[in-house]
Amino acid sequence: MEIKLLEHVNIQTTQVEMMENWYIEVLGLEKGYRPPFEVGGAWLYGAGYPMVHLVEVAESAVRSNNPQMEHFAMRAVGLSNLLGRLHARGIDYYTVRVPEMRILQVFFSDPEGNNMHIDFSPEEADAMDI
Repeated sequence: MEIKLLEHVNIQTTQVEMMENWYIEVLGLEKGYRPPFEVGGAWLYGAGYPMVHLVEVAESAVRSNNPQMEHFAMRAVGLSNLLGRLHARGIDYYTVRVPEMRILQVFFSDPEGNNMHIDFSPEEADAMDI
């Protein structure tokens, strides 16, 4: 066996519609087909794939407040667009350059405390002097 791709991330939420809108507005994902499971939720697509699965739960899960340990990550292009969306919504973030590889990681959290980072090429970050 050889793993080729991380299929998706599954996120529990007590507020499916609010979280769905957040991922659409902030990450530019699109709502798409979701099979008729017994539990509520939504599938959000990027590049034609269902990347974020929201699953409705009655109570919020306890989240770690250490985003460098507990998180999911995506690679993207459009750094200035993401930073503009974060600024416009007052979302706190910080950036980290991966040693040697120089990839820029933009760390932030969704409204329910799920930590993530979006990764950008060194060239895109260099062009913005980050």
